[in-house]
Amino acid sequence: MQFKDDGKFITLIMQNEEDFLENIKKIVEEFKKEKILAVVSALGMLKEVKMGYWNGKEYEIHEEKEPSELLGISGVITPKTDPPYHFHVIIGTKDEKVKGGHLISAKVCNTVEMFLTKGNIDVERKEEDGLRKLRIK
Repeated sequence: MQFKDDGKFITLIMQNEEDFLENIKKIVEEFKKEKILAVVSALGMLKEVKMGYWNGKEYEIHEEKEPSELLGISGVITPKTDPPYHFHVIIGTKDEKVKGGHLISAKVCNTVEMFLTKGNIDVERKEEDGLRKLRIK
């Protein structure tokens, strides 16, 4: 993974076979003094994608093993919370199906180009209804 910080935005370029969330953990460590990093945009391909659907009690896990286009991602990186990130993804499969959900895990296929913006909002995560929900301090 390569990244560059211009003071306002962070550009990430992830390489083939890298673990997507491990790269995010590296960014968390690098920018642990930041209060919040929000995803602006990301594109590329993922494989071995595990996504969750919250049924009100737990995540039902769905997996797409084959390489898929990363059509969209939304989320936030909050270095001072546990967990320090929360992402939802939309992927497009080779057979033109679109799938999405809470990102549990994924590997980069070919590349992922991701852009983050920095924020100065203090947040925390609090347990509520089985989820660790984000709250503004």
